[in-house]
Amino acid sequence: MPMHRWIVLLSFIVLVLFPTTAQDDIDATDQPTPRPMPTTVLVEGDATVEFYFSSLIQGGVGIIRVDAPDITQARAFFLNDEFRFFEIGEDGFYALLVVNIDTQPRDYELTVLIEQSDGNITVSRPLTVDSAGYITQSFDIPGDRAFLADPEIERAEFAKLDAITEGVTLEPLWGDTGFSLPIDAEVTSPFGTFRVLNDAMQTRHTGWDQRAPVGTPVRAMGAGKVAFAGQLDIRGNYIMIDHGYGVYSGYAHFSQVHVTRGQTITKGQIIGMSGNTGRSSGPHLHWEMVVNGDWIDGLSFIDMWVPSESS
Repeated sequence: MPMHRWIVLLSFIVLVLFPTTAQDDIDATDQPTPRPMPTTVLVEGDATVEFYFSSLIQGGVGIIRVDAPDITQARAFFLNDEFRFFEIGEDGFYALLVVNIDTQPRDYELTVLIEQSDGNITVSRPLTVDSAGYITQSFDIPGDRAFLADPEIERAEFAKLDAITEGVTLEPLWGDTGFSLPIDAEVTSPFGTFRVLNDAMQTRHTGWDQRAPVGTPVRAMGAGKVAFAGQLDIRGNYIMIDHGYGVYSGYAHFSQVHVTRGQTITKGQIIGMSGNTGRSSGPHLHWEMVVNGDWIDGLSFIDMWVPSESS
C-alpha cells in the first residue's frame, strides 16, 4: 500500500480511538437540548399541532407547537384566556399554555386557531387540569414588620408587579440552555401554599423559598433583561428579569442588588446577594416566575424543555 494511504488510515484510527482534547472538553450541559417527542400530535389539513404534555396541574405550563405552511399567526384559547404563538427560527410556532393557580381541577376544552394566508384551521382537544395539592402554612412576621401583613399593601404590590409583567418582549431571550435554580440550597416553602400570617392575614405564596444566609450570591435563572431592580414593601430589595415572550423571574429579600433596570443578563450571572429585607421572617431567598401574566410553579418550569433558536 502506498505510504500516503497508510498515513491516512493511521490518522483515522487515532481519531476514532483517541478523540481530541477539544472534543472531550465540551460540556454537554451547555449544549442546546434537542426537542423531545410530543405526547400528542393532531393533524388537520396541512397543519400539525404537537402537545408536549398530557395534562396540566394548577399553576402549570404546557408547550404547544404548530407547523403549517404560510402561517400568519396562531392562537390558543383556554379557560377564557388567549395565548399567542411565537415563531422560533425555522422550527415552527410555539405557545406557552398556562393554568391559573386557582383553576378548578376538571376537564376543559382547548382550541388552537391557525391563521394561514388562504384560510383558517381549528384544532380542539380536551385537557385535564389536575390538583396541585396546595398545603397551608402559618408564619409569624416580626413585630417591626408586622405592619406589612396588610392586604392593602399586598394588593398594591401585586398591581405594580402586574404592570411590569404585562409587557411582552417578542423574542425569546432565555437562550439555548433554558433555566436553572438561582442558588444551590434546600428548597423549603413551596409554590402555591396558602399562608396565614400572624394568625390573621391569609395570603398565597407565589414562588419557592430556599435556605440562604445573608450574603449568598444569587444567580439569574436564565438569560434576559432586567425589568425591575429596586425596593418593594413585601419583597424588599427585589429584581425581576424579562426572559422574553411573557416569561419573567423574580428574586426577593436581597441584602444587595448588583444589577440595574434595562441591563442585559446572562444565565448564571450573579445579580445580587440574598438577605432578609421586606416581609420576611428570617434570611432566605424567595424566587418566583410569571408566564403570560400568571404566577406559575417555577420548579416544574425549570425542569421543562423550552424551545430556543437552536432547538
